[in-house]
Amino acid sequence: MGTSIFTTGSKGSFAKRSRKMARMVSLGAGSLAIVFCLFIFFYFESNEFVRNLSCVLPVVYLGSMILSFTNVTNRTLYNVIFCIYIFSSYVILFMAHQLSFDVAFVVLMLTAYNIILFAIPKPKQILIYFGLIFIPLIIAMLFSDISIGLTSLITISFGYVFLLSYVISQQKQKLTIQSTQNGEILKALVNNTNDSIFLVDYFSNEIKDANEKTKDFFGLEDLNDIISKKYYELFLDENFIPSNRNEITQQIGQFGHYETEVSFKKKDGTQFSGYMLLSPFKAQRNNYYLIQIKSN
Repeated sequence: MGTSIFTTGSKGSFAKRSRKMARMVSLGAGSLAIVFCLFIFFYFESNEFVRNLSCVLPVVYLGSMILSFTNVTNRTLYNVIFCIYIFSSYVILFMAHQLSFDVAFVVLMLTAYNIILFAIPKPKQILIYFGLIFIPLIIAMLFSDISIGLTSLITISFGYVFLLSYVISQQKQKLTIQSTQNGEILKALVNNTNDSIFLVDYFSNEIKDANEKTKDFFGLEDLNDIISKKYYELFLDENFIPSNRNEITQQIGQFGHYETEVSFKKKDGTQFSGYMLLSPFKAQRNNYYLIQIKSN
């Protein structure tokens, strides 16, 4: 899940996913940098300086991946990755100039630039990247022996991919903002109800999230006391679900949900009765149960 629909306490898990994503980006970019480096070594054997310079790229991306395991904030980490994108592009441009814009290298350079443009998540960053890279690229080509035709091809290709990535990034940003707003509205509604509501993973049976009212129902000081626990541990009879599976399956198949009165146990072991409504649903390719408990 992206933004929690129940609590602000799940921001920690979102931060972990964001950190993991940054790590995967660094790993993917580093892998491509290694392929790029190998291509330079095998194709441009006569230019020792360019070959050695290409080794810098895998190293810097490896550095960003190592940085993701430290206590640096996610915002700083993503800013570092963005700066590495710019640094990599300057290195590639310098290599192109050293090779007199060799056609084979130009293809490789444009491929690298295109990948970077689509990897940059924010429209503002894409604009910054375009301004910092495109102008030096044009200047470098003007002061080289590259033909007008190849210069035009590089310019048009870079400009087209920039526009495409910028438009796509804007659309993603709009969808993210809309999704966040809808999530905040839903979270407010869920947290303002007098019922206990929690989210359960369909396959693992683990509680993934819960609203604030759940603390009152189960005598909790912190919702993390039940997060990742099996939801059937909240029942006084932990075999309640397996014992009534046929009835539950039948009601869900007929009505789309299952409802009944059942006894639960609090953290201190005391019990209480509640009216439970269990509804399965699918979100972001994952299956969940939404369980709502009303006190009697």
